[in-house]
Amino acid sequence: MHAEEVARLVDRFGPEIYRYCRRLTGGAQQAEDLYQQTFLKCLELTLTLDEQSNPRALLFSLAGGIFKNEQRKAGRRLAIARPVELDADNAPEPPAPDDPAQTAQNRAQSAALLAAVDRLPPKLRIPITLAYGFDWNLEEIARMEKAPVGTIKSRLHKARQLLKKEMEAQGYGTF
Repeated sequence: MHAEEVARLVDRFGPEIYRYCRRLTGGAQQAEDLYQQTFLKCLELTLTLDEQSNPRALLFSLAGGIFKNEQRKAGRRLAIARPVELDADNAPEPPAPDDPAQTAQNRAQSAALLAAVDRLPPKLRIPITLAYGFDWNLEEIARMEKAPVGTIKSRLHKARQLLKKEMEAQGYGTF
């Protein structure tokens, strides 16, 4: 792609792709790296931008693919040496209701849920993030993941089961 085409993609889809990168990685620095790698990959591609081919899906697919590759690399690195976490980002805060106690409870529940999603394996985290974070339908997710719709349904079901089980174990009742 030409630099002008990539610049248009950044302007049009940049914030949404960054949010997706942030949800996949769980951290601001990692999200920025993934975001930049996604658009750099666009520059490397020999495609011509075509609005009919859904450039939004292409960007999500590139980000997801790069993320999966990085996860595989990280898994190999973990077999050699464990990294040391120097600082952690806080989960974004939901809008505050009128009751301070309810606000605190909502924040805790949101943080617990986001942490639980972050602990899901990538094959479950990506579909659940796209479906609930970005309102993608099953067919869109299946195309991006290059998997049958039934597989995506199965992954979403498994992810919801694991999240429900973990949230209930943390004392959040029926979730």
